Amino acid sequence: MKSVLFSELFERPLRNGITVASRDRGVGMRMIGMKQIFGTDRIRASVGELVPEDRVDRTKDVLQHGDLLFARQSLTFEGAGKCSIFESSDEDCTWESHLIRAQLDPRLANPLFFYYYFASDMGRRNMSTIITQVAAAGVKGTDLSKLLVPLPPLNVQAGVAEVLGALDDKIAANERLSGAVQDLLQERFALLRLDGFTGDGSFLTVSDLFDVNPRTSQKLAGQAPYLGMKDLPDSSMTVGSWSTREAKSGARFINGDVLLARITPCLENGKAGYVDFLENTEVGVGSTEFIVFRARSPLLSAVPFFLTKSERFRDFAIKHMQGTSGRQRLAAADVADYRLAKVDDESLNRFGELSLSLLKRVKTAVSESRALARTRDELLPLLMNGKITVKDAEAVVSDAV
Repeated sequence: MKSVLFSELFERPLRNGITVASRDRGVGMRMIGMKQIFGTDRIRASVGELVPEDRVDRTKDVLQHGDLLFARQSLTFEGAGKCSIFESSDEDCTWESHLIRAQLDPRLANPLFFYYYFASDMGRRNMSTIITQVAAAGVKGTDLSKLLVPLPPLNVQAGVAEVLGALDDKIAANERLSGAVQDLLQERFALLRLDGFTGDGSFLTVSDLFDVNPRTSQKLAGQAPYLGMKDLPDSSMTVGSWSTREAKSGARFINGDVLLARITPCLENGKAGYVDFLENTEVGVGSTEFIVFRARSPLLSAVPFFLTKSERFRDFAIKHMQGTSGRQRLAAADVADYRLAKVDDESLNRFGELSLSLLKRVKTAVSESRALARTRDELLPLLMNGKITVKDAEAVVSDAV
């Protein structure tokens, strides 16, 4: 396969993003930053903090559909040079100085193909040759420009992008379904007014409805499903990834439990998740920095998740963190004593029935997405290495979607 310098494919030279101090952010144009790059591979909406538009050169600093963004720096070697693709056109958006923008010439290069290339093992190995490691790992634009990259015919690039993109599109549709369900249930939870205690009259506490950090009697030996802090979602409800490791110390949880990060800045960032990925009798192990909620009634198993997203609860939790700066934690005892408004059993159970019914659909969609992602990740190196043709991959994808 023909190889060329990456710079030969540029429509415009590589460009670093803009620098805007935190104190100057809050209004203006969206700016994609490191959080978005490491949280999203295909950026399909304008996201990030707002920055003043007078700091943006509109002739040079506004992203176009198909632009590639590379992380200039990372705390880990693996993260340096991480590539995302910008696919939004809903509003103008810029990018921050820790990112490098590559805008490819559409007459030579399909940007989605090269996004997949840099996500592949082949692309990561290539990127690793230019990563420097000092205090942090990083890549330089000059070195990125000089990388030798494969250049198959444009129609082959388009075919690879289309077949892998079909899998990603189905995954994205499932994510939209999950997001819509979560939004609906959060609205219904607010209508319950369970988190509406005003300080007057009778009340419940969290511990009246849920066990906080409950004991799990089953003894664990050998390998167990493990959920680290990085695996706990910031905004979505369901857990997308986990690993296995020796069952030693850490939080214990089962299906139907809700996990909440108790340490700064993870608590402030909204890290929480609903556990539904274990086998029926399986027990998972997680970070020691998780607080575990377990509903006394299985019907109410999802309720603690929506409580953790309530503005009143979040304000309470953040204000009750204790410890030295940078290592502050929320105590489980404070959570257990948190006061809730009394809600009639019928309303609570009706919400529980609705949530469990909808979350079954979400679980099916998430499981399908995991299978689709596995198929995509298996096809990616085979396509990049030329071991299978686009036609072969199309047959596999048509069966999957």
